[in-house]
Amino acid sequence: MADAVADAAAYLSGMPATPVPLERTDRAPWVWVSAQALRSRVDAQALADAVREHPAVEAVAARADGWLEITLAPEWVDRTLADLAAPAGMPPAHLPAAPPAVLGRRTLDNPGFVVLLAHARACRVAGQALAGPERAGQATDQDDAGAFHPQALRDLSDPLDVVLLTEILDAPRRLVATAPHQCAAALLAVAAAYLPWEERCPAIATRPGESSTPQHWARARISAAGLGVLERGMALLGITAPERI
Repeated sequence: MADAVADAAAYLSGMPATPVPLERTDRAPWVWVSAQALRSRVDAQALADAVREHPAVEAVAARADGWLEITLAPEWVDRTLADLAAPAGMPPAHLPAAPPAVLGRRTLDNPGFVVLLAHARACRVAGQALAGPERAGQATDQDDAGAFHPQALRDLSDPLDVVLLTEILDAPRRLVATAPHQCAAALLAVAAAYLPWEERCPAIATRPGESSTPQHWARARISAAGLGVLERGMALLGITAPERI
């Protein structure tokens, strides 16, 4: 989304524009703000009008301080989660593997272990999803997946859903090989949000006779995207993680 806003600013100014990362608000993961108009020295209202029809944008407003307030469309968020979950584009490991001593202390005060544990939990959820409802003893509905609507993502109201989705959407801009400290911080933020979420917010219907709901499908998408972010970040940092801990 930041690239699209920058492209619009470049069109308005007639000069190349460096994308300004969107910043979260207290209404994230749905509402974000951009300082692109200020950075590119273009009229904020004109920039808002230029990006209004972008598929990522559900609503946009120019604030009096020159910032744009952008509300993301659920359909775009759903596509972004799918892109993050896809295996294609996995970055190579440019840095040496982290020392085993750092990753070997299996306590939650060890950031490396938190990341590895979150990755293992996300792998477990992915395995349960692949097993299918029949393996889990659930009632099934072959139309469940096809009936999923991205609005189900917005309907998630648990604070843990909100926090994890925000961290996942904010992580990609920080997963760069040239800034390992930013990459590590993004990984830890996603991992720290994932662990309590996985315990309290089921992504898979596992109880006998339980049908998958739109809430389950939405959370399964979030979990898969979280796994993708963790795998990409660890690859950049040269960390190889087991699927089980």
